[in-house]
Amino acid sequence: MSHSQPLRRFWKFTALVVMFQLFVVQAMASSGTLHKHFHDHCDDPGHECAVTMMLHGGYDDVVPDIVPVDFISEAPDVPVLAPIAGDAQPSHLVGGVLAHAPPRGP
Repeated sequence: MSHSQPLRRFWKFTALVVMFQLFVVQAMASSGTLHKHFHDHCDDPGHECAVTMMLHGGYDDVVPDIVPVDFISEAPDVPVLAPIAGDAQPSHLVGGVLAHAPPRGP
């Protein structure tokens, strides 16, 4: 199955645009003055862009705010029943396996 020529050109163009964007972000990450040229507010503490995410550990994993939760385990209010002693057999096996088989045809 071959793709048509316009679709193939579209995918090539998309790949070139993505590679160019990655190249620009890498250049901005390596040069602080270039980053400052494109973002005037890059010195703000709340500034967040692809360059800052790349500089602080990568842009593929964003660290969420983790809030610890204190959990206190308590005994249940309802009494727990003890298992039945003896030879307990599952209900689907009572009477043998063939007791629950379909009837035999003529």
